[in-house]
Amino acid sequence: MLRRKRWLLSIVFVLLLAAGASLRRLNTPQLPTRAQTDALRTHTPSGMVAVPGSDCLLGTDDADADEDVKPMRRVFVASYYIDVHEVTNAEYHRFDPTHGFSPGLESLPATNILAAQAEAYAKWAGKRLPTEAEWEKAARGTDGRRYPWGNEWNPKLVAQRAHRGKETAVAPPHSPNGKVCFIGPARTQPVGSVPASVSPYGCVDMAGNAWEWVQGNYNGNPDQRILRGGAVGYGERSCRTYHRALEGTADT
Repeated sequence: MLRRKRWLLSIVFVLLLAAGASLRRLNTPQLPTRAQTDALRTHTPSGMVAVPGSDCLLGTDDADADEDVKPMRRVFVASYYIDVHEVTNAEYHRFDPTHGFSPGLESLPATNILAAQAEAYAKWAGKRLPTEAEWEKAARGTDGRRYPWGNEWNPKLVAQRAHRGKETAVAPPHSPNGKVCFIGPARTQPVGSVPASVSPYGCVDMAGNAWEWVQGNYNGNPDQRILRGGAVGYGERSCRTYHRALEGTADT
């Protein structure tokens, strides 16, 4: 299990519950009918993709994976919508005008975002953070692939570090407790910079670029939240669709 420093490339990635669908676990999973699936896709909100309810493969049997993501198992995940790309600086700035970034970097993913801020943004947008199962299904489809594009690692399919001089260089003016925590310029790329890495459902940047918040705490520990997707500067294992990283919840 990878443990990371606070505030390091953590971002917002949100979804919206499909009309008429339930994300609560059912004793007998209900597959959507063809008409319901067609309606789901027809009414997809702008900037999102529909993920119809179905069984999918989550986790892994890879020998070098962390034990808490083993084994690979079949899980039913009900229908939902999920954003195509990570929330950008420009999008987050509309929610929080104090969110600072340099001119020309509006399309970079919003980073240095605490979990509580991510949840507040999602609520403001009429959405919520995805569960781990929802995030993972959107990233890998139903066939249990290791990366969004397939089972073979290709470093050209993840966002590379931005060249110096093109990073976000503006420090956040404050945090919820009045303290500032700034780790320096971001090195991310604009969202969707590597379209060939698109997931089976049409989501981009689900391997690399910036870590993405999901719902819930790690093993019920309120001091540890879960991140998915890897980020620039992290290795191949962090970009696997089943990989989990941890982030503390303290804001000091």
